[in-house]
Amino acid sequence: MLLISADFPISTAGDFQEYPAIHYTNNQFYVFWVDYRYRGSGYISLFGSRVSKTGAVIDTGGRLLYRDSASYNCNVAFDGTNMFVVTRNHC
Repeated sequence: MLLISADFPISTAGDFQEYPAIHYTNNQFYVFWVDYRYRGSGYISLFGSRVSKTGAVIDTGGRLLYRDSASYNCNVAFDGTNMFVVTRNHC
């Protein structure tokens, strides 16, 4: 695995992002986060992006995976074949 010597943005979207979850498999990183860029529309979203082991962001800005009105805190699990990403909702 290659260590990257400097910070780099995965998403530069407006508003803010939090609760990252990261998994490394198939020679790349999978990064997921809770994103507030659509908060004005009443949605808090789950986004994801792939990042190469050299630090190149493959999905610049991220991919929208899920929209909800109350998502927060995300986690990722991988069983060797399938990746499972979950968010927890405010109750």
